[in-house]
This record gives sequence, structure tokens and C-alpha cells, in this order.
Amino acid sequence: MSTVTWLLTSPRIPAGLLSVEAWDALHEAEAVAAFDESPTVEAVRDAGIDVDLVEDAAEFLEAGGVWIVGEEGDEELREALAEYVAGGEIELDIVYGSWDPPGARLLDLVEAVARLHAEDGCPWHRAQTHATLGPYLLEESYEVLDAIAADDPDELREELGDLLFQPLLHASLAEDFDIDDVAGDLVEKIVRRHPHVWGDADPEDLYRHWNEAKAAEKPHRDHPADGVSRQLPSLALAAKVIERFEDQGEALDLPELPEGIKVEAADVGDFLLAAVAAARAAGVDPELALRRAVTERAGLEPLETPGPHVSETIEHEDAS
Repeated sequence: MSTVTWLLTSPRIPAGLLSVEAWDALHEAEAVAAFDESPTVEAVRDAGIDVDLVEDAAEFLEAGGVWIVGEEGDEELREALAEYVAGGEIELDIVYGSWDPPGARLLDLVEAVARLHAEDGCPWHRAQTHATLGPYLLEESYEVLDAIAADDPDELREELGDLLFQPLLHASLAEDFDIDDVAGDLVEKIVRRHPHVWGDADPEDLYRHWNEAKAAEKPHRDHPADGVSRQLPSLALAAKVIERFEDQGEALDLPELPEGIKVEAADVGDFLLAAVAAARAAGVDPELALRRAVTERAGLEPLETPGPHVSETIEHEDAS
């Protein structure tokens, strides 16, 4: 009975970075074979070990040895081996030469996006710009929120993938940086803003550490609302601007509710809905009106180029 060592490796790990068990099996084997050339085959040869490339593995199976599994998994041979093992004709030993690290499939995604943008890739993707892809980033973000609200794990998994696709596309289009720059900057920021994790800072002060790190990173910001996205819908923009002023301990000139009106937490939704209805009855677009009020009271510069939410309302107003 022959013994076949089924050597599995990850194509996402540099060839030659094999486990000690794998190298021992290769050095001790009387025969090493594979179907095709591969980086792993080349690395094994560079280590002074002969590797036979065969079209038909029958003779190898009869004699035994180490089989270097190809990147596609050598499915047909694996099925044949299972039958031989079940019939008691072959003893099979599975050795893992390397494993995919967590996040390894992200490398596949990077490669897939690069393929889309290659000269012989997808014409639609090659024609896109940061500006034309912008609305998709917003749309995918909302679809993730829909999946969260629906408490649907399968839907959330899919929508997170669609959202993850967007930064890869933008990074692939960029001329001054790539996805590694994006990821590297993010890792540095995460470490810098969590000294209680990557350091000996007191976790009780994590909020202070976070704000101090942000202030050090953005010394040019001198307005409480600097850094708040002006593309936010006006209601989210208003809430964020108020929060930033409160964080800075500065007073924002906010309008008072009409005398006698007190809004309880349970009634806020109805109150806002009534305000929207009142705005429409007055012939005013509530989105633009609230944005204008926030901008003026917070002393922000008006947007020169409206975002998607603003442009939609402007188009609607022009059409009417």
C-alpha cells in the first residue's frame, strides 16, 4: 500500500513560507509531484528538491510520495484519492504547508478590482471617476442600514460586501495612493487613537484620548463643526453640528420652541413630521430650510457644490 501526502498551501502566502511539517515531508519523500508549475513548486525546487510535473497521476499514486496541490485544488484527483482510501488501496496523510490568515480573501478582492480596471477589464468600471461612483457609496451605505434594521444576517453579509467594494474601487482609481496606503493610514490612526489598547493609558479616559488625538491630527480645524460632512442630510447635519458645539463647550445660537410647547421623547417623531408638513404647507422645502438654518446659525460657509440630498431637492424645486 502506498502512502500519499496531500500537501495543501495557500496561494495568498508567499511561496516557500511552509510549515516545518511540510518541509520535513518534502525532504523525506521519495517522490514529489504536481500537475502544473506554481510558485510553491518553484520554491520547493529552489530548496533542492525535485518536483515531477505529470499529466496522469496514476503512476505517482501507485508509488506514493508528496503531492503539491495546485491553486485550484486538484478536485478530480482529490475525489479519486478518496475512493482509493475508502478501498484500502492508499494511505493518505494531509499536511498543511500554510494557511490563509484572517482577512486573506481581501487580497482576492484587491486582485479582482485590479482586474476590472486593467486595460482588458470592464469598460464600465474603467470609465468611472470618484464623482460618478460617489452616489453608489451613499446608496450601499443605506442598504447596509436596511439590512441591520431588518435583522437579516445573510442580507447584511451581502450588503457589507457591496459596501466594501466601494473603497477598493476608489483606491484603484486614485493616482496618488493605493489601497495599501489607505489601510496603512487607517491602522496608524486606530493605534494612535486607542492608547488604552496599544499603550498604558487609562481606559476611563478613552473619550478624552480620542479627542486629543483627533485635535493633534487636525490642528488646522478651528471651527467646532470642522470635519462634519456637509453631504449629510440636513437633519443628521443639524444633530451633528449641535453635538460638536456641545463637545467644544461653545454655545450655538439655537431657536427656542414656541411658548407652551414641550416635546416628550415619545413625541419627537410626530413633532418633526408635523414640522415637515408645516414647511410644505408654507411652500418651503424642509431639507433646504433646515440646512440653511444650520449653516447660518453655526457660521458655516454654504456649500458651493450641493451634495446628493441637496441636489435632489433643488431639481425637484426647479421641476415644480
